[in-house]
Amino acid sequence: MPIHWPNNKYNKFISNKVLNIIFQFTLDIFFTVCRSFAKIIPLRRNSICVISIHKLGDTIFTFDAVHSIISYFNKDVFILCSENAASVYQLITDKKFIVPIERKYFHLDDRYIDRRARKILSKLKPEVIIDLTGVMTSASLIFNSRAKRIIGFNRKIFRKIFDEYSEFNLGNHSREIYLNPIKNFIPIKEYSYPQLNLNNPIKKILIFPFAGWPSKEWSLYKFIELGRLLNDKYDVSFILASNNKRILDYFNQFKLPYIITSTTEELINEIRKSDLVIGNDSGPVQIAAVLGKFTFSIYGPTNPKYHLPKGNKNFYYQKIIRCSPIKDERLCFTDGGKNGCPSFECLSLITVTEVYKNLLQVIEKIEANTYK
Repeated sequence: MPIHWPNNKYNKFISNKVLNIIFQFTLDIFFTVCRSFAKIIPLRRNSICVISIHKLGDTIFTFDAVHSIISYFNKDVFILCSENAASVYQLITDKKFIVPIERKYFHLDDRYIDRRARKILSKLKPEVIIDLTGVMTSASLIFNSRAKRIIGFNRKIFRKIFDEYSEFNLGNHSREIYLNPIKNFIPIKEYSYPQLNLNNPIKKILIFPFAGWPSKEWSLYKFIELGRLLNDKYDVSFILASNNKRILDYFNQFKLPYIITSTTEELINEIRKSDLVIGNDSGPVQIAAVLGKFTFSIYGPTNPKYHLPKGNKNFYYQKIIRCSPIKDERLCFTDGGKNGCPSFECLSLITVTEVYKNLLQVIEKIEANTYK
């Protein structure tokens, strides 16, 4: 779900100092008035609501924050999330506390949530709202809430919605984006991934050839070639989220097994059956790590330092070139390829042979139990 205001448009707007000052002043007054009126009439509030509207990978990155919130409050903690993330949150909390927001409630390229979603939030009677989304999407959901306290991070233009406001702060990993807004109020308690007994030989391998955006994707043809090489030794299946005829014909041509998953729940069930998950820097790889599986990711325009799943069961391959993100760069200079990369060399230069050889070395370490 594309929920972020593109950085280049946002940065272009805020670079005009006069417009920025006027706009900020106007919104500060508007949101201050909205929140003041909303809290005038006392209400019986008895729940905690976490607003977390993300794609699958970023949903996983919120786990430490959400787990800390659930552990801290001695009250019901509801999580409002996108429909496709609901099954992911069931990995750490009871289904009855997960409130999916229907796709039809989103508008303006998913940047605005309408009053039907705000009505759902109101019925939960939140005493505290914690915004772990941090963009206009969540601001449009909570700006007129009657909650006693709103904590979280967002664009600066929405700061007056919050009683405890934080600006975006990357930290040392993407997980810290969601910990920073709460760490001064809530003790951090990291979510522990399950430690499964996976020291047996690798048998079942799943390959996810797609990602959140195209510039993070290694060539589909190269993934197929990798799958053909691995299929000689292992039980290999590709996981596809689309029944696009052209893509399916492509796989049928090479006689490679594939599984079409239409829901996140189906995706999770297939991952549970696997020993090793291979993919790009993507949500399915993050889910596999949460489930305690071994993972192998191919990185290009994103920095593994900020995105690699935690734990010692996660491996990756990346070809470092002149424009690769380094040190404290979360993405390459083209915003991970979303702002017009001229060549996509970071992924196109990676060969099937080098990935295959590196992957066999990883599998050897796993099977010999020397990966720790």
